[in-house]
Amino acid sequence: MRHFALISLTALSLQAMSLNETISYTLEHNNALQQANISVERSKTLRDSKQGQRFGRVDVLASYDHYNNPRTLEPLTPISIAGSPDGAYTIPTTKDLFNVGIAYNVILFDGFAQQSSYEMSDLQYENSSIRSKLGREELIYNVRNLYVSILALQEQLSAQDLYTTSQVRLLERILQEKELGSKSKLDVLKAKSSAQSSRSQVASLEANISTLKATLSALMGDKEFDKTSPLSIVIDKSNKNALGESEISSLDRYKAANLNIQVSQKKIDQVSAANYPKIDFGAYYGGNFGPNDTTNTVPSTGQTLISEGDWNSAVNWQVGVHLKWNVLDFGSTSAMSEEAKLALFQAKLEGNSVKIEMRKNILTAQNNIKLAIAQYNNYFAQYELLNETQKIETVRYENNALTLTDLLNTGAKKELTHAQMINAKYNYQKASYYLDYLLEKGETK
Repeated sequence: MRHFALISLTALSLQAMSLNETISYTLEHNNALQQANISVERSKTLRDSKQGQRFGRVDVLASYDHYNNPRTLEPLTPISIAGSPDGAYTIPTTKDLFNVGIAYNVILFDGFAQQSSYEMSDLQYENSSIRSKLGREELIYNVRNLYVSILALQEQLSAQDLYTTSQVRLLERILQEKELGSKSKLDVLKAKSSAQSSRSQVASLEANISTLKATLSALMGDKEFDKTSPLSIVIDKSNKNALGESEISSLDRYKAANLNIQVSQKKIDQVSAANYPKIDFGAYYGGNFGPNDTTNTVPSTGQTLISEGDWNSAVNWQVGVHLKWNVLDFGSTSAMSEEAKLALFQAKLEGNSVKIEMRKNILTAQNNIKLAIAQYNNYFAQYELLNETQKIETVRYENNALTLTDLLNTGAKKELTHAQMINAKYNYQKASYYLDYLLEKGETK
């Protein structure tokens, strides 16, 4: 039973994954994409933080202070002291002052700096969301590219294995014929060299496949990738025209560049806010407490009003509006404003570069698709010709009408053309996937 379980687990671990299954698994477990998702959440929390700051803040305050000279528990004017019953003897004082209260403060006007800051955080959140989506598109393309590259190498490896087998059989036949005296030692050496060269190509293809699988495993969060599933490739020969300006502007890559321009504009607004006055509203309500510093005894009557160490309290509250206006900062605000304007100009140039680059990349991808189709048709025609040529030359060689060198050269050309035909087919698929990536359609296909 235990052996059966081990066999089942081994079979499960070696189960082939289709391209779509590989993409789904990678999107869920890729480390870089998970980090991008966290960045989006961080941008969202920062945006929410900026939103909350617009409504001010409420603080609970508590403090303890020890003074070298006694303090009253509340601010008093001279007339309030003189006018109190029994004069100053009714007023408690303390060197150990405790305070507990609650305060509220909100900015009423700051030249719209806070509003600009919130709008910037909103734009940055939107930008991070777009970047996350583009990251998914890039990851899908990378997985597709690696998966198709593995399929291409595996198909070449299968063809190379067959070619190696045929070369080994040819070598065995030549060895037999040499024993009979119909073939020379030179023919044997040529056949051995050809067979060894084919084995070397097999080893090279196997190493490349292993490397690509390891790369794909890294994208999948270090899950071991072992087997692929066949992929049906249909070559679409329809002409795909370049996109118009409006279509390019609708792509998220261009939107992200445009968001950077908007953020730069908000930075200018934020810096400009330093030229305006700052007005805020504040309110406080709390109580002061402390042990009386001395025994307060009225000299004329001898009456003790407050004993030393008696705890007393007083309630204090205040509301106020405050204005602060910076009239001179020795060019600091002017320099920051100039830097923000330069950043805006730079963002506009980068946005224009993004549009130009997108247009170039899309046109290049479309041309690569056309080139792959043309190459595939060319190599397919060559392969058919060389395949028939090899059949004829094999018969001629067996009848001693052709040298072994010519036969081996034809076989090598056929296998090279076969490999080029396989590459062209899969290059077409890669170029199609790349165009989907540029058009941001990878996740929808």
